[in-house]
Amino acid sequence: MKATKALTIGALIIAFSLTSSCEPGYDRDRDRYDSREAERSLMGIWYVNGDPNKRAEIVLTAGGLEARNEKGDTSRLAVERGGDVRALDSGELPGDARRDRIDWANGTTWTRESPR
Repeated sequence: MKATKALTIGALIIAFSLTSSCEPGYDRDRDRYDSREAERSLMGIWYVNGDPNKRAEIVLTAGGLEARNEKGDTSRLAVERGGDVRALDSGELPGDARRDRIDWANGTTWTRESPR
């Protein structure tokens, strides 16, 4: 009986997690979008096309978020509701951010982890 109850609770938690928003900045506890949380969720180390030798980074500067690609080029980054991002100084290059992945319109993908 206890095992069945534990499995049912576990299944509910998994189902809730799968149906909740993948949108960066979505605050599930408050059921609303939080732009500051969206920015925080994007900050950190990224890998271009999963290549461990092509490290990119998103940092918070005095002017807001800044993306630095694997070549060292930087661009201010705008975060929009729905998981859309734009690299403002790179021709307003749009990207789609979902959890640990950003798919850029130029065909590159940034991921949080590089394959081992």
